Amino acid sequence: MQGLEGSRELGAGRQPATQRRLVFEHTVDGLFRFSLRSRLSSQAWNALRGVGIDLSKPLLPAYSYETWKRALELTVADLYPLVPREEGWRQLGREVVNGMVHTVLGRAMVGVARLLGPLRSLRRLNNTLRSADNYVESRLTELSPTSCEVWINEVMGQPTYYAGILEACIGLAGGQRARARVVSLEGPGARLHVEWEE
Repeated sequence: MQGLEGSRELGAGRQPATQRRLVFEHTVDGLFRFSLRSRLSSQAWNALRGVGIDLSKPLLPAYSYETWKRALELTVADLYPLVPREEGWRQLGREVVNGMVHTVLGRAMVGVARLLGPLRSLRRLNNTLRSADNYVESRLTELSPTSCEVWINEVMGQPTYYAGILEACIGLAGGQRARARVVSLEGPGARLHVEWEE
């Protein structure tokens, strides 16, 4: 199911029993209209339409987790058929961030990240991730001024995707040679170690 169709308005103070996981329009826009606009094959564009992301029409306010995950799987298969799957997902994570910087919200976030620098930006990572969707959460453990451990609650079975996101975010905040590696998988989530140079 795509977009917000089927959602119901809740009264003030009431929460849904199970919150529907949604990815917001600017995340989809940043990746597909800015970062990958001329790089996907025509077959991939048709496949995206088939799973519910039709870029020939105005985007919906949000897309379901299932639609987003399937769109990313199709994209990795189309863009990175000759690299190991984990590396393809890492590169796609970087592309998501690179595309977001062209959106209104992304430009504002980049400005703040550059002012804060890598470590202080990572301290705000949970807010950054929550600006892209309504279900990903993170916790940060600082290990040194240039390294942290990051727990993320949901990685879609592809933790290197989030490694790529972390590396790109640190780069935008001014960190050099950022590298993230998966420490452990924890249910649907993962723990990653990230380090960089000033």
